[in-house]
Amino acid sequence: MRLNARSEATAAHHDVCDTTLVTSSDELSPIEAGIMDACNELHEVRSLGDASREDALGDRLWALLAEYDETDGENHPNPAWARPNQRALALSAMGDVGRAIETEALALRYADTPRRLEISLDNLADRCVRAGRYDEAVGYFLQAVEVAPTSVPVLLTGAQALYLAGHVEDADAVFASMLHEPRMFAAGSVLGAYLDCEDRLRLMAVDLPALRGLYEAWGRAQSELMNGEGGSS
Repeated sequence: MRLNARSEATAAHHDVCDTTLVTSSDELSPIEAGIMDACNELHEVRSLGDASREDALGDRLWALLAEYDETDGENHPNPAWARPNQRALALSAMGDVGRAIETEALALRYADTPRRLEISLDNLADRCVRAGRYDEAVGYFLQAVEVAPTSVPVLLTGAQALYLAGHVEDADAVFASMLHEPRMFAAGSVLGAYLDCEDRLRLMAVDLPALRGLYEAWGRAQSELMNGEGGSS
């Protein structure tokens, strides 16, 4: 699953049962909103194997990217970063992970704020995981966690990279760092969404005691929430 296809405007909220970040349209420029919507739809269409709709959505994305380039990322304050970041988002949705990595690496060169560094590094880690380039993914994660040490998407991408690269104890230590953080188990938390929807994490939990502990703590938090709602009705 592709969790961290991130752009600056979409960095705030995740729909991890899908494959890209999702946010409300008023937080995006019009073209960025169109790119986001087309990427989300394309991920779904590709999973269904609908070739004709896939081609149509690909054409739509290329047209939106051309318009985005022509307007300097709709007058983005840093188009040198924003344009390749959006293009990498589209390439990832199209299934061209190798080119998405190359393009996000270009964006990384122009990432001029901690948020933009976090986004590009996390995207690169995630896409390297998807490409089976696990050692590279770990390298990008180690840079990302320096920039954003409490970012749940960064930590979860990194833990998966570490696990798949064979660093099982290090992966479990990342999950252990979240166990005693109450915010992780609040209703609607990012961690909870990943635990509910990410199949790979369920498989990894067999080998990782701290990850099993997160599932148990999340289950207890959900039960308490349900009991509380039942008691107040």
